[in-house]
Amino acid sequence: MTSPQNLGQHYDVAIAGAGIIGLATALFLRERGLSVVVFDKGEAAYEQSSRNWGWMRTISQDMAELSLALDSRPLWRQWAREGDFGFRPCGLLSVAADAGEWSGLRGWLDQATGRGLDARMAEADEVARLLPQFRRRWAGAVFAPGDAGIEPDQAMNFLESKVRQAGVDIVTGNAVRRIDIRGGTVAGVETETGFVAAGKVVVAAGVWSRWLCATLGIVLPQLRVIASVLRTTPVDGGPDVNLASTRYCLRRRRDGGYTVARRNSSLTHVTPDSLRFMRQYLPNYLRQKQLLRVRMGMDFFRELRLERRFGPGRPNPFEDFRTCDPVPDTETLKETLDHLKEDAPVFRSARIAASWAGTIDVLPDALPVLSPVARYPGLFLATGFSAHGFGIGPAAGRLMADIVTDTAPTASAAPFRLERFHLNGD
Repeated sequence: MTSPQNLGQHYDVAIAGAGIIGLATALFLRERGLSVVVFDKGEAAYEQSSRNWGWMRTISQDMAELSLALDSRPLWRQWAREGDFGFRPCGLLSVAADAGEWSGLRGWLDQATGRGLDARMAEADEVARLLPQFRRRWAGAVFAPGDAGIEPDQAMNFLESKVRQAGVDIVTGNAVRRIDIRGGTVAGVETETGFVAAGKVVVAAGVWSRWLCATLGIVLPQLRVIASVLRTTPVDGGPDVNLASTRYCLRRRRDGGYTVARRNSSLTHVTPDSLRFMRQYLPNYLRQKQLLRVRMGMDFFRELRLERRFGPGRPNPFEDFRTCDPVPDTETLKETLDHLKEDAPVFRSARIAASWAGTIDVLPDALPVLSPVARYPGLFLATGFSAHGFGIGPAAGRLMADIVTDTAPTASAAPFRLERFHLNGD
């Protein structure tokens, strides 16, 4: 909880959300000499930042995000020299199951050529060298040797400690209920224990950003997607390289097991916001509907009741939702592991040691918002990373610090502005 010292102190910047984006932004703001406080309604990095696959990847990144992915590589390597969080520069191999998938993967590589990327087409003999355990034949493959694997929970523990040591105040178990606006500009945040003054506020609250924005009447077209992950028991002789395919994705863990998931098994429930933002989401959904399952059910009515509790002049009880802890889709995870065992006999002895799920904050074009809010000077958004946030988090945090301090190159920040959605009349 916030101490009396926090309540009486004026900060240059207050950040709502202690995930990787909030913490990385805080770190780079502090390096610029600003005083920073980070609030989280639960524990630091308890939600998606520590539940992801643990990839630092460049393959298949949107062209607008590719520079963030490339710029994050040296930052991750620098942090790995400062602390041990299982950083492993093993490369990422993305394989296509059929001609259609290969056409898409090759098209991405053609677009990315000349942008400083080390990804290249992998011929059959190289794929066999990287995946000697696999019997399956692939239609094509792209390999990025500079991509890496990371233990997300350990990396977030390291980053939280690094940020604290830099002089940032991190206050957990204390929700930001609303952003205080006086005279049309940001004055600070109202937490569940009181007001904290700040000249600038960054909303980096992941899936909770939509509702926090709603407390000011700001429309953020953000939805939620649930993704399930498992880890196996230790496997001897398995692949070292990170592997991406539509049948399974995997990363060798430092405990000898593997983190395994499937990129075409994410789940979203129809909610009032699904209907509200259908026009914005429909084009991207139609292009990638094979990657997402949509379910109708009682979640629509539960969400309708919940959203009525958030908005201007309302209590906004974020403290009632300390953690977002969805139930994993164990049936799909079991099927995914079965596919892996079928294709690579080395995994036949593997068992599911644990499984979990995370809730991902997505936006219509699958790009984040890293942006000032024109209507309220001093307010900034850093959210909607659409399952890409962990790997690009370091460079995204640095760019966000540039945006907050008004030093970001226009070309770097332009793709991520809130105004691209044309929903707030700014």
